[in-house]
Amino acid sequence: MEPYLDGAVREAFDTWQEEARARFMPPLTFAEVRRGVQALSSLYVERRHQGRLSSRALEGRGKRAAFATYYAPLHFLTAWHALTNFAGAEDVQRVLDLGCGTGAAGAAAGAACGAARVEGFDRSGWALGEARRSYASFHLAARCRRAALPDGLPFRFSSLGPSDLLVAGWLVNELEPEPQERLLAALLGARERGARLLLLEPLAGPISPWWETWQPRFEGAGVSARPLKRSLELPAWIALMDKAAGLSHRPLGARVLLG
Repeated sequence: MEPYLDGAVREAFDTWQEEARARFMPPLTFAEVRRGVQALSSLYVERRHQGRLSSRALEGRGKRAAFATYYAPLHFLTAWHALTNFAGAEDVQRVLDLGCGTGAAGAAAGAACGAARVEGFDRSGWALGEARRSYASFHLAARCRRAALPDGLPFRFSSLGPSDLLVAGWLVNELEPEPQERLLAALLGARERGARLLLLEPLAGPISPWWETWQPRFEGAGVSARPLKRSLELPAWIALMDKAAGLSHRPLGARVLLG
């Protein structure tokens, strides 16, 4: 079983997570955060049909703490390991973190590629505050802006090129079918102009039924589709919360489009 990270990035990751836990605990107790973790798991797996996923996921201090202290590090580690041996990393100058949430995936991409700049976009002011902390923790020059996806983004996909990496981490499964289709067209258009793409989604098929349509479209545009499954020595906090919440992240996994 390999270490979750090494060297300076591990030190930055551990400090980032210690600071996140210190912001929420206290006043929240371990049990309250654990209930937040379980509530989010239930929302995305069992109650997603009720709609409004992105807004319902941030309701209440327990869910927000769960995002910042538990799901954010898991998303960082998943994105980081998805980018292992990414041949285009040296070309990336700017990371565009779409629906950035806590900024975990964008921070991992920026750090892994050595990007000069990260730009995070989300409609939640709370999420953008977390994203700013995440980018700063990994010493990334960054800007965060409020925007609804995909139509409210303050840039044109047609203006992007090979130095841009579009990151969509656990975003598409939260969108309704029409915004999904508009985002698909925009991402494919950007890819045609040479922009890079990292798209991550859960392994569970029912959460991302659109994947079977998207995968061949992106593969036709030179993007590889490969499931990630890595057996990592998880951070102690994640292992502890996994056990308490009845979850498991061994192996760490995701569906990945990268190219």
